[in-house]
Amino acid sequence: MEMKILEEKENQLLGRKEIRMELNHLAGATPSKANVMKELATKYNVPEDYVVIDYIFTSKGLASSEVKAKIYKEKPKIKQKKNKAKEAKETKEAKTEEKKSEAQASKPA
Repeated sequence: MEMKILEEKENQLLGRKEIRMELNHLAGATPSKANVMKELATKYNVPEDYVVIDYIFTSKGLASSEVKAKIYKEKPKIKQKKNKAKEAKETKEAKTEEKKSEAQASKPA
């Protein structure tokens, strides 16, 4: 995977670098956000938690992608997006576990 920086802006107000780059990935599929985060973290000598990938866009039929990323000076205070269906499932599972434990506690031994 070859990275070519197209644009790099320093945003002093928000405490971050905004990067737009081109990735050439001739050997395989479009790299995942996690792989790109690792590469940027090692290149800029920052922890992976400080790197946020906005998007990776690959044109159809090309082995080249455009990436927009941000590298923060300190750990960003952003919330991870959660899938609403997954969140509802987790709360439902928690409620069923709670009901099971209550039922077992109320049963005489």
